[in-house]
Amino acid sequence: MLLCVVEAQHVDPSQNRSVTCRPFGACEPCPADALHEPFCHPFGNRQLMHCSNTTTPTTRPPDEPHPIPPPPGALGETPAWQTCGRVPAQERADFYEFVACNLFFAAVAIGVSLFRSRRIEAHQARRLAVRIGLVRGGG
Repeated sequence: MLLCVVEAQHVDPSQNRSVTCRPFGACEPCPADALHEPFCHPFGNRQLMHCSNTTTPTTRPPDEPHPIPPPPGALGETPAWQTCGRVPAQERADFYEFVACNLFFAAVAIGVSLFRSRRIEAHQARRLAVRIGLVRGGG
């Protein structure tokens, strides 16, 4: 999906103007102040595009007193943004962060479970010792 955000210009449909955009650079995360823009949806990433006017110039009579200048950006390239998919490096980093958090929570859960089971076993062993009379008069 290609979405160019270019400064609006009045275009006469009879002139058959067209704009060609080409990618320039890699996908990058959108800054916080641009997340509401259409080119930041759906993944929050954008890619810089260079757009140029591919319209063939119209021939003007040589005796024209005041030639009309072309609109700004018609001669050179106009920067624009397009939406792009996920950034593989960022997705990989997010995945490893997810795995690390899961390993941390699993280690904490196993540690708490081992501590609890040892404590319960010790408590049951004391109760059994009192019940069969291994412990005499404690106080």
